[in-house]
Amino acid sequence: MGHETGIYIEHGEPKTWSTSWSAGDDYTTITFVDAGGEGAHFNIDAILKVPTGMLVGCKLTFHGSGGDHAPYYYEKGNSRVFTIVDHTITATATILKVTPAYHMDTSAIASTAGDAILIHSTGLPTPNPTYADWTVHINNAATAAETSLIDQFIGLASFMTLPDTKVEVHQHHVVGLGRQPTILQPGRLHHTGGTLEMPLHSPRWLYYALGREVVDAPTMIAAGYSGGVAKTSDLLAGSIVQPGQTYVDMANASFTDVVTGANSVTVAVGDYVLISDNSRVPTVYHEHADETNAAGNNIWWPISSTTNHADFDSEAKHFESTETHEIRRVIAKEALPSGIRLFIDDPFHFAHAQSEGDVGYLFRFDAAALTGSPNVNADRTITNPVRRLLFSGDTIPSFCLEHSIRNRDVGSYSQESGPAPGGTTDSKQLTRVFRGCKIAEWEISSTVDAELKFRAVFDALSCYTDMGRLETTAGDRYTAHRMFQNVGDTDKSRKEAGIANGSEKPYMFYNGTLEMFGQSLGNIAAFELRGKTGVEMFHTIQGNPIPDTVDANGRSTKPVPYGGTRNASIIREGREEFEMDIDVIIGDHLLWNELRTHRNVQGTTGATGSIINLHFTKPTNGTTGSTPELRILVDDYVIKEAPIPVPDDKGLLVSKVKLVMKNVKVISLDTLFHC
Repeated sequence: MGHETGIYIEHGEPKTWSTSWSAGDDYTTITFVDAGGEGAHFNIDAILKVPTGMLVGCKLTFHGSGGDHAPYYYEKGNSRVFTIVDHTITATATILKVTPAYHMDTSAIASTAGDAILIHSTGLPTPNPTYADWTVHINNAATAAETSLIDQFIGLASFMTLPDTKVEVHQHHVVGLGRQPTILQPGRLHHTGGTLEMPLHSPRWLYYALGREVVDAPTMIAAGYSGGVAKTSDLLAGSIVQPGQTYVDMANASFTDVVTGANSVTVAVGDYVLISDNSRVPTVYHEHADETNAAGNNIWWPISSTTNHADFDSEAKHFESTETHEIRRVIAKEALPSGIRLFIDDPFHFAHAQSEGDVGYLFRFDAAALTGSPNVNADRTITNPVRRLLFSGDTIPSFCLEHSIRNRDVGSYSQESGPAPGGTTDSKQLTRVFRGCKIAEWEISSTVDAELKFRAVFDALSCYTDMGRLETTAGDRYTAHRMFQNVGDTDKSRKEAGIANGSEKPYMFYNGTLEMFGQSLGNIAAFELRGKTGVEMFHTIQGNPIPDTVDANGRSTKPVPYGGTRNASIIREGREEFEMDIDVIIGDHLLWNELRTHRNVQGTTGATGSIINLHFTKPTNGTTGSTPELRILVDDYVIKEAPIPVPDDKGLLVSKVKLVMKNVKVISLDTLFHC
């Protein structure tokens, strides 16, 4: 699996583009033009480092100031959003066709200073610009090597179904032509109903379920990059990071010791940049966030914040806001006239500004515990752990899933060990990428004798298919990822993939505690915490002005057929809902009194009690580092049901308590830099 990240292209950095339209066309053609050397997202020609056809269905907008594309900027009353319906490559350029048509004039219009293009993040797997084989484009599948940065471990999946394509077929009966259907007309395509079940070993899927992530920057900075000293660099003067932005501009590429300014380290692709930002946002949205306790002292996450009060000394205490420290992986670099632009994996969620004192810090995964890298020790504790907070926002991030199948354990042809298509040892590889995925429902559950389990239902906007095996010179145009073979095949790359050596054990219920109504409930047999994100997909009327190409047998040869116009074009979150079931062995009248009172139980800022606190750890056998842990905080809840059964076997009284709540937060201590 992987994140989805848009591409921001400015005129002359280093390429340009021109748009053209022919009379009668319902689309406009955008052709990128070579105007310099290799760029962050372009090879030495003007070819985008994105698998051919992967951009079909993605949204595109124009931005900037004062350029010749100004009439089409996404600004003020002009909010034009274009859809890419064709993505092809020549020997020297990427060509995109977009609808609806614009600049309906047969004269071409070239980009000029001030123009910029944004290809939106949803539906676009994070590009892998530094993949070695992008340097020169090879225009046949047998020797091509295209890929995306879909290199994250999906988890300890025990069951999974994919949101496979479902076709709406309309049957038309015609009067006078008998009882059988006269016309069968394929209609909309749907990619819904993906499911996933797994023992939970990391918080990654909870990020996609809730939507927002911040990290404990003060603790990471204190641990440092080397020898307990952090490496830092200022954001570029005057620069601002906006929510949804896929890059950050730094003053320079060298990160130096915080105090002395010496021992510079040049940021590299694959490194992680932490933006330390003391600005705060609420973790609750149904009311004004309370940031002080009864004594009037500051209470907000993280505990290590220098602006917090010493009263906030336990994460079991209630809080309603957090600082906005974010960390992201660098996927490409681009020199600026002053400074450097770092393109990142997964858009930022919060605003950051150089003028407010926000600065960057450098971290780098290592096979051991160097360069600030988290590392699982022999006793299963963690050195340099990352503490993060996950909570709800106005959106949830989209993700992509790569699925490849073959009849023998070999790699792709011809970049890996796979045999040539059509031969006696052909692996018959099929590679698909489900794009624009979002979680619709999720559940965390456990029983007394089992691990903490996670289940999710998710939908996708569309499916990309590698069609290289239908080309004249056949091969796997897209090089598929294979866990522990070309991904996660070293100690360092396992950390990058999200399954560091020693971190694969799931959280167990016997290492858990549950607090509720201000006290610990010891007689818990099982629980389920469920959430709904309200995700819905919408089809919109879209023209399909580009004829689909087919082979001799009439099968589409496009990675995304029909220009993506039969797929859903919008996937959007709706109402968020939470509920919880707890199997409790009754030992007193607490639950009955809470039920008949049916009060709204809410946490008090800076105090323990009232909130539901589920705390889980992983087994360790030492104290050389920190214990991996997961804390789920449920606030503002009401008991809906608490039946007291009459046992017919003279046994224990077990009540299945049902609750509904407003707010869920998760705190994790683990080996991921970013979920």
